Amino acid sequence: MNIFKDKYITTVILSAFIVLLLIWGARFTLTLKEKPVRPDKPDSTPHTKEKPGPELSYIKRVIDADTIVLSSGETVRLIGIDAPETNHPELPVQRFGQEAKDFMIKNFQGLPCVLEYEPENMRDKYGRLLAYVFSNNVLINAKLIERGYAWAYTRFPFKRMDEFIYLEQSARHHQYGLWNFSLRDGRITNLIKKYESLSIAGKEKLDEVMEELGRQYPAQNKPDNE
Repeated sequence: MNIFKDKYITTVILSAFIVLLLIWGARFTLTLKEKPVRPDKPDSTPHTKEKPGPELSYIKRVIDADTIVLSSGETVRLIGIDAPETNHPELPVQRFGQEAKDFMIKNFQGLPCVLEYEPENMRDKYGRLLAYVFSNNVLINAKLIERGYAWAYTRFPFKRMDEFIYLEQSARHHQYGLWNFSLRDGRITNLIKKYESLSIAGKEKLDEVMEELGRQYPAQNKPDNE
């Protein structure tokens, strides 16, 4: 009887030990599942997402003073201005066109630029971008008018129209660039040749211009024998 009793006690002890092992194993497994995964240690330098700035382009080529080609290949027509033609398929090079183009090449070709658009007027009928072009904090459209290399193009409305008209009036008043009249100006010579065919108002205007030129260039009006 003692043998059976000892076996019974041993069996009970072993069974209790196995049960304890099973309970402990279950709790250990549950603890592993509930334990949060420790994240990797972050870099010492914080990562901040930078806001994208305006996309820069470069003025690759100047076609005319008012038309450029960007490094992206896009052709841009400077909005709100018109400049003398040098590259028109049906027109000869216009007066002061080459000077205006040379000004653009010398001061802006090859430089980075930023474009600003009229929201409702992004492209013209030829597919060219219409834009205000900024380079080195200079609005090129306005600078061309200010220096007398272009005039305000007012056929279509644009937000800087009043500013551009004022700049043109100022350039005309100071006779900058293409507004500079002299006795060597071909337009004056042509008008003199056509004097008799001018209207009364036209003749009066030409007389005013000639009087002003006489005051600016008095030596050129003296007779050869003086």
